[in-house]
Parts: sequence; structure tokens; C-alpha cells
Amino acid sequence: MKVSIERKILIGYVVNIIVIIALGLIYWRQLPLSTSKLWHWVSLSLIVLSLGMLTTVFFILNAQLKAKMQSEQELHKNKNLLQSIIDNTTNAISVKKINGEYLLVNKQYQSLFEDKEADLIGKTNADFLPKDIADRYRSADLDVVKAGKDIQVEELIETPEGAHTFLSVKFPLKDTSNRVYAIGTISTNITERKNLSESLKAADAFFNMSIDSLVVASQDKFIKTNPSLSKLLGYSNEELLSKPYKSFIFPEDVASTEEEIKKLKKGTNLINFKNRWLCKDGSVKWLSWNAAADKTTGTLYAIVTDITEKLKLEDEKENTLNALYQSQQQLNMIIENVNDGVLVANTNKEVILANDVANALFEIEDDSKISINFSDHFKVLFPDEKKIFPAQNLPAERALNGEITENVDVILKNLETNEMRRVLLSGRPIIDNENHIVAIVVTIKDISRYKKLEEELEQKKLDSRPKIGFKNTKRKKVK
Repeated sequence: MKVSIERKILIGYVVNIIVIIALGLIYWRQLPLSTSKLWHWVSLSLIVLSLGMLTTVFFILNAQLKAKMQSEQELHKNKNLLQSIIDNTTNAISVKKINGEYLLVNKQYQSLFEDKEADLIGKTNADFLPKDIADRYRSADLDVVKAGKDIQVEELIETPEGAHTFLSVKFPLKDTSNRVYAIGTISTNITERKNLSESLKAADAFFNMSIDSLVVASQDKFIKTNPSLSKLLGYSNEELLSKPYKSFIFPEDVASTEEEIKKLKKGTNLINFKNRWLCKDGSVKWLSWNAAADKTTGTLYAIVTDITEKLKLEDEKENTLNALYQSQQQLNMIIENVNDGVLVANTNKEVILANDVANALFEIEDDSKISINFSDHFKVLFPDEKKIFPAQNLPAERALNGEITENVDVILKNLETNEMRRVLLSGRPIIDNENHIVAIVVTIKDISRYKKLEEELEQKKLDSRPKIGFKNTKRKKVK
């Protein structure tokens, strides 16, 4: 059975009291009767004094013991309080001896290692970590001892969840002789902060390198702009940030811009809003805005595109189309008043324009349904009405090859009615400024009527010959 120190002191005190009293009694009995009374009183006084001193020592020891126990209780209480505080902080905290043995760790520090329940007190990193990692941590601790002051290091710590980056403040703990006896470490996990910082750096790099102009703005001023906007408008970044952005907007577009900003405040995204901006050199540029607003802060985020040249090209295109339309109308009027059939086809052999004469000849009202390849509608013959005319020698094919043909005499025999027409075909390419063929024109001159008149006239001549004394001879039929 274990005896407490308080009981041991009490037992010692009682035993010593008994011994002193026993010694006093023995001495008193052996003292001769002839001894002086003074001596008797001296002896009694010494015994009483011994008992008093013993009692005093007993109470002093008891008081010291109580004080020590109270001190230990207070120390234990403070230790528990300290442990409770450091266990409830988000930082990982540890204290190691000079030799690397752990004196104190909190829960967050314990959680960094695979065995979260292991007792690290009295152990070193070498007891549970790979040698290379333990040596790296040990080297960082020794740097504190060498420096003799606080140092701040960024450490890569291998945790069960993978490598995490910690910002560690390491500091020496010194005794009363100013000698370092331990190393304290307070580590903050900055993995997310570091990743965020790297993401922000990447975002800033993207922001600054973007070809499009990127803008962050408040309700009335730019907060941040990228170099592209400065280059676009000609103002420095400082100039853009120093003034309300309305001062850069073309005066006539300020009102419409303010209306769009009101919509942004209500949560409506801005898509392809166009307005004019004043450049530093005095010129005016059209900009297209795609923007959104943060409902919480009211901050505006926008992507800006210069559409000045695009709008200029669109205007030129519209003017060109209008001019082309007018030219086409004039061309149609000319073509419709021509007695010959006219076909205009593109390089894909698609008819894009035909006049009424051509429509009547092909018996097709829809121009797009007419084929520039005449063989799709007619049997194309030589004037002798027997031999097939080669398709590759027709004016349309030759015009696509860049050749000009005039008055190719052929007969077009309708595939359905077998009706024959004697026509003269001509063709020529339409060439652009770069000497490329962009279309072809084929004209069809129907000479069937003229040939018929020639035949009738020839027949009349034959019929009148006997009347004037000439011998009637057969003439070859003119085709």
C-alpha cells in the first residue's frame, strides 16, 4: 500500500515525539536526587524545547508540502489550460528539445501524421518519419538554435491527404541562463492561400495578356483595367483610373450607357452593348461591351471589344450591296429589253439570272431551275440536224475556261416536244480585279424565223425562174 508523503511526515512527527518523551523519562529517572533543581529545570526545558522545535518543523514541512501541492495543482491546471488553448487553435504547435524529442504537441500538429493517435511526447521525427523527411525537419530546427532568434520558413509537409504548404514560425526557448533548451514551432497551413495566390497571379497574367480589353469598375469609376484598354484608347492606366469613366464616353452616348448600367444593377447582364468612346488623339471608337455585376458589392466586370473597323466594313458592305442592288436592277431592265435570251451563271454552273426571253425558250419560270448545261434541256445538234454538238465546245463550258465565243450555230431540239430551234450561242467570262473568273454570260439568239424566211425567199426565186425564161433547177435546201 502506497503511503502519501503527508502521512509519512505525520508518522515521523509522532515517532519523534514519542522518542523524545521516552528519552526524557529515562533521563529523568536516572538523574540522582542530589542533583540541583536548576539542572532539573534545564533538562525539562530542553525536552520541552525539543518538542516545540519538532512541532515547528512538522508544521513548516506541512505548510511547504501544502504549498508545493497547491503549486503543482496550479501548474497542472495551467498546463491543461495551455493544452486546451493550443488544441483549439487552427495552427499546428509543437515544442522540441534540442535533441529533437517532443515536449509538447497540439491536436492539429498530431493530425499531420499518419498515426493520429500516437503519443509523440519523448519521440523524435526519426522514430516515425522517413529519414530524408526527418533530416529536413531537423535541419530547419537547428537553424533556429544557430540563429538564436525567431525565423520564418515555408515548409512542405507530407500529410495523409498529401503534401501541404505551411508557413512556420520557429523560435528558441531559453532558460534563466539564456541558453536554448527547446525549439517552439507554430505552423499555419497556407496551401489554399498559396493556391489562391498562384491562381490570382495566373488570373492577373491572363488579365494583362488578354487581347480583349478587360475592365473592373465601380458605379462611376474604373477600378482596374488591363493594358489592352490603355492601348485601345491611348490613355495611361493612371489616367483611366483617375477620372469617372463617363468623361471618356462620347457625349451623345452617355444617357444610353447610364440606362444600361441601371439594368446591370438590377442583375441583367449586358450583352453586345455598343457605344462610342473618345480616344486621347481625338478620334472616336465604337466599343462592344459584355458585362455583369456582382449583386453583393455592385462591382462591374466587363469584356470590351473594338468594333470600329467591323462597323466600318458593315457600312461599306451595306453601301456596296445597295450599289449592287441598284446595278442589278439596272442590269435586269437592260436584259429584259434585249431581244436575245440571256443567262448569267456562277462558277458552280448555277444560273443566277435569266431574262424573260430565256425563260420562254427553256419554258421555265424559276431561273435557278435552268441548267447552264444545255444538254439537260435539249438535244444539241449541228445545223445538219444529224450530228450531236460536243458539250465541251458549247460557249458556257468555254467561258468557264476563260474563252470568248461568238455566234456558235447549233440546233436545240426539245427533248419532250421534239421542236427544233436554230440558235446562235455566244459566251464570255466575267473577270474580277484579281483576274479570277466569277461568273459567265451566255446569250441565245433565235434565228429559226430568219432561216425560215431565207428558205421561203429562195423558194420564190425558184418558182419565178421559168416565168422569166430560166431553166428550173433543184437547189440544195438551205439550213
